[in-house]
Amino acid sequence: MNKVYLRTWLLLIVMLTGLRVTAQTQQGYVKTKGRMMNGQLIPGQGLKGATVSIKGRTTVLVNTDDGTFSFPVTEQQFRLDSVKKKGYQLVDMDACPKTYNYSINPLYIVMETPEQQLQDKLNAERKIRRNLQKQLQEREDEIEALKEQQQISEEEYRQALQKLYQDQENNEQLIKDMAKRYSELDYDQLDEFYRQVSYCIENGELVKADSLLKTKGDVSQQVEAQLRKGQAIQEQEAQLNQAKAVHAADIEELARRCYSFYETFAAQHMNDTAAYYLELRASLDTTNVEWQMESGVCYNYYIADYNKALSYFQRALRWSIVQYGEQSGKGASSYNYIGNVYYVLGDYEKALEYANKGLAISKKVFGEEHPDVAHSYNNIGVVYYVLGDYEKALEYQNNALAIRKKVFGEEHPDVAQSYCEIGSDYCALGIYEKALEYDNKALAIRKKIFGEEHPDVASSYYGIGADYYALGVYEKAMEYSNKALAIRKKILGEEHPDVANTYHSIGKIYIQNGEYSKAIGCLRKAMDIRLNIFGEMHFLLAASYYYIGKVYEELGDYSKAVDYYEQAVAIDEEVLGAEHPYTLEDRATLETVKAKIKKQEND
Repeated sequence: MNKVYLRTWLLLIVMLTGLRVTAQTQQGYVKTKGRMMNGQLIPGQGLKGATVSIKGRTTVLVNTDDGTFSFPVTEQQFRLDSVKKKGYQLVDMDACPKTYNYSINPLYIVMETPEQQLQDKLNAERKIRRNLQKQLQEREDEIEALKEQQQISEEEYRQALQKLYQDQENNEQLIKDMAKRYSELDYDQLDEFYRQVSYCIENGELVKADSLLKTKGDVSQQVEAQLRKGQAIQEQEAQLNQAKAVHAADIEELARRCYSFYETFAAQHMNDTAAYYLELRASLDTTNVEWQMESGVCYNYYIADYNKALSYFQRALRWSIVQYGEQSGKGASSYNYIGNVYYVLGDYEKALEYANKGLAISKKVFGEEHPDVAHSYNNIGVVYYVLGDYEKALEYQNNALAIRKKVFGEEHPDVAQSYCEIGSDYCALGIYEKALEYDNKALAIRKKIFGEEHPDVASSYYGIGADYYALGVYEKAMEYSNKALAIRKKILGEEHPDVANTYHSIGKIYIQNGEYSKAIGCLRKAMDIRLNIFGEMHFLLAASYYYIGKVYEELGDYSKAVDYYEQAVAIDEEVLGAEHPYTLEDRATLETVKAKIKKQEND
């Protein structure tokens, strides 16, 4: 295309665009989800009688059987305030209120009954769990075969199984993420290629999905090519509009392929490779809030690279404010994710600050009774628990529980989580019967949903053990703590924070039973794991030092006891502050032992 023709073509487009501003009409559909059954598309159904509210315009009533609607648009953007139909809810809760760009393509608004949406999510989760369990069995059989054929040593065999079970534990967040995605997926809006890819992934046919994706070529090379093309677009201003259109379409297609690769490798527990494809997608458009957020989630929960996760979440927050304003569901999610990273890093002041921001926005956007609001309440309660303000922690956890029971009913993992957190709060407040009541409720729900050998079940055993320890029933405390330890070691492997916590609890019980050599062994195991994971400055390490000091105090070795107590106090003051209950308790114990030493010297 020569330069004269290009200028004339661009001028014609501008003129036609200017003429269209006053006459353009946005088309749309309100419908249920399209589904795949036996490899075939079952289209969604239009929802006649829905109402669509657009800012600054009269509400549109959908009065066609196929759910179509339209309205005039005088600007390039319009704000969709709400879409309502009795007995239905939005599948994507972020679909409105939201600002959209005018497009010649229809706007799809997907709704389902709350019961159908919950059933879709449970069906997807059940299917994914079965597929992953099948993969686990196959991998176990492979490892066993290698051992039988003497291709691996006994140590390599144990390490391979530990790694396998660690990956299985990490699947819990993956299962929730994939179940949410596939319960919200509208197959009507996918072309045939991505319908088949998504259907394969949903049904665990990962090899077939991988083969389909590879028919499109090397995605890594193509991403690099598109990035180079982006640079060329900036340098060639005369062809900007045309190049941008091609570029955007290529990026969208590559992004879908990157995400499908991500799901394929994540389902095989290849987390580093999965993260690579999410990072590739995020690099394609650094202003895409969803892409940045999903990369952050991957690095936060699966890779444990907290600094990289924080950078993705902060970028997501910046662009959510630019694109959706200060008050949006995506902004609230970004605040909550940032708060969670600060919580893990031990910066509780910032964790509380960001969690409260997320809560305020979630309540404004979604109303009081919404799972995202409950999630914020839970996060705030956890921070208050660590800070020693158990009354406030209990208040926030009860708020979360009330919402979750109303939304999900009694038998749901989120409800069990709330019961477990409330049990911990009551135990810390010294109301042990209540603590046992709530921890046993959580255990019953979790065993019914997950079976016996599951990390959440182990957490309930651990909490009940802590309750019995506080009551002084050490035989029961040891019984439940050992149950928790057996499950956690089998699923998580030896080097895991939850395993360290269980060793620590068992060590405390041995102290009460006067079995000091066993106590010191368990406490040191916990201390070594915590040091390796968290480093020196973490309040859990202070607890390890404190109880090792307690053993030496019981043995009458006051000098060693003081050494450990001093280390515990130094960490407490640095991490939790001078007036925290843990700090005050540790400092008082230290002074008592110092007084014992002084008395011995005087005698």
